[in-house]
Amino acid sequence: MSQRIPVTELPQSVVWAATELDLFDDNNTISRSHFRTLGEFLLRYGGGNSTPAPAKVTRTRTKATKAEVRSELTDRIREFLATHPGATLHEIAVALSVPLPAITTSARPVEWLVLAENELEEPTERVESQTISDTRDRARGALQAANLMASPLTHNAYTALLRSGRIQGPSVARIVQLFGSWSAACSSVGVSSGEALRSNYERTWDEEQLFGFVERFLREPVHHGASHQFDVWRSTVNSTQKVPSLGTVRNILGGTWGDIRNATLRRMRAAWAN
Repeated sequence: MSQRIPVTELPQSVVWAATELDLFDDNNTISRSHFRTLGEFLLRYGGGNSTPAPAKVTRTRTKATKAEVRSELTDRIREFLATHPGATLHEIAVALSVPLPAITTSARPVEWLVLAENELEEPTERVESQTISDTRDRARGALQAANLMASPLTHNAYTALLRSGRIQGPSVARIVQLFGSWSAACSSVGVSSGEALRSNYERTWDEEQLFGFVERFLREPVHHGASHQFDVWRSTVNSTQKVPSLGTVRNILGGTWGDIRNATLRRMRAAWAN
């Protein structure tokens, strides 16, 4: 068998490819090895009857992911709480016609504006933080000790005894924060307070004003109602209005931050629930 094949015996597609690749010799023949390789190539890649590769199908997503559904529900809850602060999870579920488990999960990013069912009523007895309770007890002890050396016990006399080291206790300003006034502090331990307290030792804010500041803070979404963010928020508004520190708020309103938050939410809730 001849090792070369004449052009007249070749398929037209092979002739064209072989011509383009300059595989024919002067006698218009091609080696069988070239023909075999060229034929395999044409069958695989250039044959007219070859099956085209299936086109890649891109599916259009029509259903939202769980994360997207949850995020959308959180936005709806946030909008509802903007006008209904202090609502319960059950109330939100009813208002939005969404199952309670879904509301419970999606409300977590805005839960500082939500009241639990057992937080709707004000506790009959306010729980005071241990630190404030201890400071209040120290103040009472200091007032009683000072009264043994000065009677009536004026704030000036108390300050003098404090500075001389003859008594140990909170400052006059701190006592006023804790009890509301110098006379109220003295009365709590049966001590005569003497002359009226100077105006610079009087409380700057009453409870109504303090609850108003806490409400403004809770309505700021960037701080998430966190206690450690209160003084951060305070620093941003103090340029236009004097705002008390968190310590002052806790000293006057009493209780933990959770107690103060809940009390404020109950007041905010009353504006739409009653």
